[in-house]
Amino acid sequence: MTRRERLQFLLAWLALGVLPLFLRPLWEPDEVRYAQIPLEMLAKGDWMTPTLNGVLYFEKPPFQYWLTAVSLKLFGTGAAAARLPLALASLLSMAAAFLLARRLGARRPVWAAFMAASALLGFFCAQALTLDALFSALIVASLACAVEAVTARVQGRAHLLWTLGAFLVLALALLTKGLAAPVLLGGILLASLVFAWADPKLRRAVLWTGFHPLGWLLFLGISAPWFVAMEQAHPGHARFFFIHEHFARFSSITHDRRASRNPVLDKLFFLGVLAVGLLPWLSQSVVGFVRGLAFVLRRRGPQGPEAALARWTVATVVLGVLVPLGFFSLSGSKLAPYILPALVPMVALACALEREGEEPVSLKRHGLELILLGALLLFAAPGALKAPGGLAWVLAAGLAFLLLGAWALRPKGLTAARWMAALAVSLLLLPLAAERWVGADRSVIHRVRKAPAEAQWISHGYYHQGIAYVTGRRVVVVGGTGELEFGSGQLTDPERVRWFVEDLHSLNATARRMAAEAPERPVWALSERKKWNRVSSADQAAWDVVDEGRKVVLLRLR
Repeated sequence: MTRRERLQFLLAWLALGVLPLFLRPLWEPDEVRYAQIPLEMLAKGDWMTPTLNGVLYFEKPPFQYWLTAVSLKLFGTGAAAARLPLALASLLSMAAAFLLARRLGARRPVWAAFMAASALLGFFCAQALTLDALFSALIVASLACAVEAVTARVQGRAHLLWTLGAFLVLALALLTKGLAAPVLLGGILLASLVFAWADPKLRRAVLWTGFHPLGWLLFLGISAPWFVAMEQAHPGHARFFFIHEHFARFSSITHDRRASRNPVLDKLFFLGVLAVGLLPWLSQSVVGFVRGLAFVLRRRGPQGPEAALARWTVATVVLGVLVPLGFFSLSGSKLAPYILPALVPMVALACALEREGEEPVSLKRHGLELILLGALLLFAAPGALKAPGGLAWVLAAGLAFLLLGAWALRPKGLTAARWMAALAVSLLLLPLAAERWVGADRSVIHRVRKAPAEAQWISHGYYHQGIAYVTGRRVVVVGGTGELEFGSGQLTDPERVRWFVEDLHSLNATARRMAAEAPERPVWALSERKKWNRVSSADQAAWDVVDEGRKVVLLRLR
């Protein structure tokens, strides 16, 4: 990496991977959940057992929780501090894109890093506090290390650090989200053997990288102790985590996360996600992927001492797209961010397989995609606005993309640095517009802060994560146990009755019981609007409506 490339890489990371973390509050439910669990770790001093609202929460492993807990300890409980681990995810994804593009022979691999950070899917996932961004970053970083390890071994260079690096980040990926990590990387490397088998030296390099004994010792030494300790401390954890959260989630619709009830549309879901998520680099990515696929499937090709290695490298990066796409398409559980690991290999192929002299054509296609994106924001989004205050920001973002696309079509005075800066500024308008568009409905934190610090809280009809996050106290849940069902089931009967009331219509009885137990502390409630509307008018009369939005009502017991 040249000095100029290092500067461009750093500035792109700061603009697209760090600055967006500061632009909006935490949104319900995922962002607040993944901030609250680390806060409870800090409060209890127990860094092994994840809990949410005081009950066991076994759905995910702890690595990102640990990173977030450290950040919250050092920098306070603000939204940016909670999201800070995502800056590491962005850095790793950009570095992996750079390494893969460089290994594929890209003339300017720094563009692959920028494309990974500025594609819509990568940009939005990198600022949303879920586990997907870090998990994906660790997967693609492991893939990049594995490709470097195989290349170094074939070329007779030192390879052990790359090999151990692949196993290290793979272990951390397992500790972030689970078994999908070794399944994805293992599937890619095993499938790549088809393209390495005819060359004995290359075949040995791939096999040795994938089955290196020191690598597996490192992988198990990092990933296994937490699972063993959890099973010892909480018998049944392994069954819940590996069976319920992995095999049942993949092989059934237990979690009701189908993309569509139509089985064909369900299997094509992630193609649609990639079609939107790769904007404004979609056409270039498709061209690069098709060229890569054609290269590895051709029987004829360039000959030379490293021809087999070159073909294997392209094939492995192509598989870096196909294996996650196939795996998650077959799964019975689908959410858009799941396909994020396919994005980095796609942009690496796009960057590396662009032909010399083709830049003006690619820029024109890029500009047309930006115009399309701008037009959608300008003409489609305002009609669906739920908050009039966001209209100006949405229109500003649409106009910015429209003007940027026009500049690409007539690139007078356009340079790489100016283009990166202009696209980054345009993208930064999107989270600002999103917050003003839907933010009032996606965050309850501002409403919870209207209550006095000593208030007791009820979450009615739904578990609102932001209550416990702001107050630092457990919340009584009435008629909305939801994802806390497993944890609440591990409580003793008196504890479960105290903190979880399944009857939606027991709101007033629960509030009166809490007021009698601590008369000096007022009782407040945050109710899902649909559930509040089902409460009888007589019961509603016992409450003052302090604030209300489209989805929630803030209440104070009279």
